[in-house]
Amino acid sequence: MRLAFYTYSYTDRLAMPLEPALGRIAAAGYDGIDISGTHGPSANPRSVTPELRARTRSITEGLGLTIEAVITHANLADSLFTAEPLDLKGSVDLAADVGAPLVVFHMGGPKDDAARRAEAWRRVTACLQDALAYAEPRNVRLAVDGVWAGWLTDTPERFLELHDEVGSASFGVNFDPCYLTLLGLDPVAVAHQWQGCILHAHLKDHIGTYPDYDHKIPGQGSLDFPRIVRGLRDIGFAEALAIETFVTMDFDESCAAGYAALAPAMGRDP
Repeated sequence: MRLAFYTYSYTDRLAMPLEPALGRIAAAGYDGIDISGTHGPSANPRSVTPELRARTRSITEGLGLTIEAVITHANLADSLFTAEPLDLKGSVDLAADVGAPLVVFHMGGPKDDAARRAEAWRRVTACLQDALAYAEPRNVRLAVDGVWAGWLTDTPERFLELHDEVGSASFGVNFDPCYLTLLGLDPVAVAHQWQGCILHAHLKDHIGTYPDYDHKIPGQGSLDFPRIVRGLRDIGFAEALAIETFVTMDFDESCAAGYAALAPAMGRDP
């Protein structure tokens, strides 16, 4: 397993200069980063200009880091009912340009209308099959960012149904034990249920219970990360675990505390 840090809150939302931010991440001991699939307020992956793609890749490689995943932000299912659907193929191109093996997207979906949910399921399945046919020759995989209340993938079982229907080994799930716990699920049990389908993981922490909860830096909330890492190791997961923190959390503290919370569980010095 590799340990990464998701840069979006800092280099994108807070506009921190790229080179010193990535230098701090490398100095903390991380193996890689996750990056945003867009730049600024745009939802278009082409907002990440060719110059920014080249600079991000150059700085990352110069620091000995890898880019583990490109993370999109618009919900796929909802976007497919608009004039501007999520551009997964454009996100695949971005991933290929920066050398990332994975695009992670959020699902979303209509909540209460059964007919509309069925239509959203059909559109999502077709969209993913088309995007994967484009992604596979470019050595890029796609992962849905987990399950959440009201989404089309609102249970672990629903993700598996979608996985089987899409029918591609290049499609999987982004494992998020924080949100699984908030839904009342045991993340280790879900990891075993999803064995062979987990392509990436986002690690954030929280206190409280759904819907009244607050996010925390990993190690400062209620999650048992050593148990979670052992569970992932038990199923043979060997991809990246990415620390995810938010704009309300200090960057330096997030880097240091996130690494310290995960390093011992991964057999590293904190």
